[in-house]
Amino acid sequence: MALVSSLAQLQAEPSCPICLDYLRDAVTTESGHNFCHSRIQQCWEDLQDIFPCPVCLQPCPDKSFRRNSQSCLMIDFVKNLPSTEDMRKWQKEKPLCEKHKQVLSLFCEKDLELLCPQCRVSSEHHDHPLAHMEPAAPLTGGNSKATFSP
Repeated sequence: MALVSSLAQLQAEPSCPICLDYLRDAVTTESGHNFCHSRIQQCWEDLQDIFPCPVCLQPCPDKSFRRNSQSCLMIDFVKNLPSTEDMRKWQKEKPLCEKHKQVLSLFCEKDLELLCPQCRVSSEHHDHPLAHMEPAAPLTGGNSKATFSP
């Protein structure tokens, strides 16, 4: 469940305090707060001399702010993450091998992929180093019981 709450926190973080949606064309004021470029401009549109930060009211001289490229990249990434509801469903399901319809309980260290017991004996993976793990281990923060075998 820690994964689901962390995901929810991560998805809530990059929001604009003005429109409460994901930041679009993120900019940072001198006070260090992030806003949508268009929203902060709207907020300061009718002001003349003092441009207060909408969060902390610290004055921002000359309507100054910087484009926050790093936030823009992070927001694009966060938008593509599954929703917390999708994650809850995913955590309850045990992933199955598409080919053999068995639970994926092995990890091929050479090919970096999950395998079912039947995949282990296939010609593709029979001599690869494998880790035995609990089926839900990748979703539980790494609490897997791994034993390595040649």
